[in-house]
Amino acid sequence: MIARAARVAGLLAGLATLVIVLLISLDVLMRYFFNQPQLFVDELASFLEVLIIFGGLAWTFTSGAHVRIDLVTAHLAGPTRAWLRAVTLLVGVVLLGVVMWVTGESALTAFRYGRVSAVMLYPLWVPMLLIPAGLGLMALTMLVALGRQVRAVLGPPGDCDEVTLTEGRE
Repeated sequence: MIARAARVAGLLAGLATLVIVLLISLDVLMRYFFNQPQLFVDELASFLEVLIIFGGLAWTFTSGAHVRIDLVTAHLAGPTRAWLRAVTLLVGVVLLGVVMWVTGESALTAFRYGRVSAVMLYPLWVPMLLIPAGLGLMALTMLVALGRQVRAVLGPPGDCDEVTLTEGRE
C-alpha cells in the first residue's frame, strides 16, 4: 500500500512537470505574441516544483533510482553491510521526522496567519504542506525498508545482507 502511494505521488510529480511545461509555454506565447503575460504562471510553477521534489521522493526511494555510494560498502562483509544499512535507515527516518516537524509547524503558522502569495494571493500553507506530506511518505517507505532490514539482521546469519525494497513481496 505504501509502495502504491509512492507510485501515485511519483505519477503526480511527473504530471506536475508536464503542467509546468504547458503553463510556461502558454505564458511565453501570450507574452511575446499577444503582449499579455500570465502572472499566475510563475507562482503556480513554483508551487508545482515543490510537488515535483517532495512528491517524487518516496517513489525514487522505492524504485532504487536514488544515488548510492557503494565504494566503501561493496568491500564490507554481508552482516556489516546489513547493520550499516539498518543504522543509516534509522538515522534517515529520525532526520526526516525532525524536518517534517519543522516544515509542518511552518505550514501551520502560515495557515494560522493567513499568509498568501505575493501576486495571485494563493494560500501558502497548501504548497508548504506538500513538504511534510512528501517527507512523511518517504519516512514510511524508509520504515518499511528498515523493518525488512532488521528482520534480515536478526535472521539466519547466512542470509544477513542488505535487503532491497522489492525482496519479500509476492
